[in-house]
Amino acid sequence: VRSQFQNCGLILSSATPSLETQNNINKNKYEHVFLSKQFSGLPLPSVELIDLTKNKLDKNNWISSIIFKELTNCLEKKEQALIFLNRRGYSPLSLCIECGYRFQCQHCSSWLVMHQQKKRLLCHHCGTILQIQNDCPKCSKKNSIKFIGPGVERVAEELTKYYPEKNIAIMSSDSANTPKKIKTIIDQFTNKKIDILVATQIMAKGYDFPNLSFVGVVDADAGLFGGDMRAIEKTFNLLQQVSGRAGRSQRAGKVMIQTYYPQQVVIQSLKNHDRASFIKQTLKEREQFAIPPFGYMTSIIFSGPSKSLIEKYASNLVQNSKKDKSIDVLGPVEAPRFLLRGQYRYRILLKGNNRKNLNKFTRQMLDLSPKPPLVKVIVDVDPYSFM
Repeated sequence: VRSQFQNCGLILSSATPSLETQNNINKNKYEHVFLSKQFSGLPLPSVELIDLTKNKLDKNNWISSIIFKELTNCLEKKEQALIFLNRRGYSPLSLCIECGYRFQCQHCSSWLVMHQQKKRLLCHHCGTILQIQNDCPKCSKKNSIKFIGPGVERVAEELTKYYPEKNIAIMSSDSANTPKKIKTIIDQFTNKKIDILVATQIMAKGYDFPNLSFVGVVDADAGLFGGDMRAIEKTFNLLQQVSGRAGRSQRAGKVMIQTYYPQQVVIQSLKNHDRASFIKQTLKEREQFAIPPFGYMTSIIFSGPSKSLIEKYASNLVQNSKKDKSIDVLGPVEAPRFLLRGQYRYRILLKGNNRKNLNKFTRQMLDLSPKPPLVKVIVDVDPYSFM
């Protein structure tokens, strides 16, 4: 808007532009200026896929022997490595192996994450904290609680056992939760005081480490599935950014990606540095279902302390709304994150091919009946998140 008022050019800069931006480039609405090589002049890092259906992980291990071999080679050359896992804490699930009980947040539809360093179970949505327990609170079986799956703390623990003489650090929003702590870790890694950095997406963008030559991705599949239509796009962008941390200065970089789905378009595109194929395939799928950027969407989230009241209110709005053949009404259904901070959540998705008509339909629907007390309504035009 400001560029229109002041009649000046506008530059959108990104290593991973959105599909909406790419579609505007295809329509010649935007002029595309593409940097075809790295600033250093080095080639892009080589990318190797590790098919975990064929290369089985050892019991209680989360890093393959192939990555360990490359890590050893990297460290012997006095170079540094980044191990990426976009999962905070030690373990995402605490489970009783006797009765199947799982530690779940009482205020959110989410499992409590075990954090070893702070000795607690934590909800990443509302902050609820419980003490770590080894005995099941449901069946009372002694020492029956097992911690399932890895977080960055568990991966760092595995690396420490394998390389006890190396300096291994963690960078996540738990360990680097202030600008000062972030700067400390970045300075230590830049000055080669850290050999291996285990990190979440907090490390994905904007950092340049001259001695970093190897990136290992522990779980490339974590973001591929779920109720978000942008999941694959977000995963591709994140992994492309992470891969780009390797070999940015004087050393050629190497990236290894662990996956159970090596034939997925997103994984193959990363391997071949072929963003164009990924964009082409994903835009084709979006167009097939008339979803952005080939259509318009509005998300309406209803939340409140009474599940039945919210469901009834949202259902009545849909049932009584004026029908429009140009607009698809999806829902109401439980939102993917159904309970959040003690509030139940239902969602309606509206989909159409004309933004003005969709906005008008949304206003008319919400004006049908007064909002009940304690019910909150959030209208998200062109939603980016679908949780």
